Amino acid sequence: MQRIATALAFILSALITAPAMPATAQSPTLPATPAFSAEAVQSLPDGSEQVGRIFKAAGNMRIEIEGPDGRTSIQIMRGREGIAYLIDPQSRTYATIRDPSVASAVSGGTDPCPPQAQMQAAQMTCRQVGEGEVSGIVTQTWELTSPQIAAPMRIEWDTGRRQALSQIWPDGTTMTMTFQEMQEMEGRKVEYWSTALQRPGQAPVIGGWWFDPELLVVVREEKPGGTRRALRDIRVGDIDPALFLPPQGYREVQPQAAPAPGSQPGNQ
Repeated sequence: MQRIATALAFILSALITAPAMPATAQSPTLPATPAFSAEAVQSLPDGSEQVGRIFKAAGNMRIEIEGPDGRTSIQIMRGREGIAYLIDPQSRTYATIRDPSVASAVSGGTDPCPPQAQMQAAQMTCRQVGEGEVSGIVTQTWELTSPQIAAPMRIEWDTGRRQALSQIWPDGTTMTMTFQEMQEMEGRKVEYWSTALQRPGQAPVIGGWWFDPELLVVVREEKPGGTRRALRDIRVGDIDPALFLPPQGYREVQPQAAPAPGSQPGNQ
């Protein structure tokens, strides 16, 4: 079965940004996010582009991608049940994967720790050691340690956005996000954050991060390495629950070297 990338692996093309509106960043507090669909676009530094469409509602997500060969792939993630369906419309088959990580793939991680298997393999520990503050946001301070690294990696974690707002690596490399202003993008009010990746002795590399506090989703990202991602044609409203189940008449098959749910090829 064809490898399937996940929804937030894509994000960015040229979106129209309206004049900025002065405001301050606040922690999202909505008990539930509205259902929505959007076109997802990823542009790589070499100029290539991948386009898909996502649907998200009530802890479920569906991603549809058409590959360069014209084949369509569909991935459905049901976060509350820990189930992912990998669907191949060409052969009218689907495979089922049961994995607790499906929940974080849909809604984001609840902490900055790597997957448990990775931590065990590297003899790594990950623990909260206090609280901090970034751009007026109260953060959780986490440390990652391992026998293979000389000093802990330090992370300031924003629980509302499920995002690391600051990271310090053992070699002195830092990544810092700074809230700039509220902007309007495709008719929606979003937060604009600048990102700065700085390696010792080098000038910082600047990127950008745009976050929709109502939908709790990154709608645009410009990574320091040159990858750009965006959501466009965002449509808020009810989504047919049948979109989050395998199509009727499809035959279930065993997954063949399927990627982990929520994996993001070409994420750098």
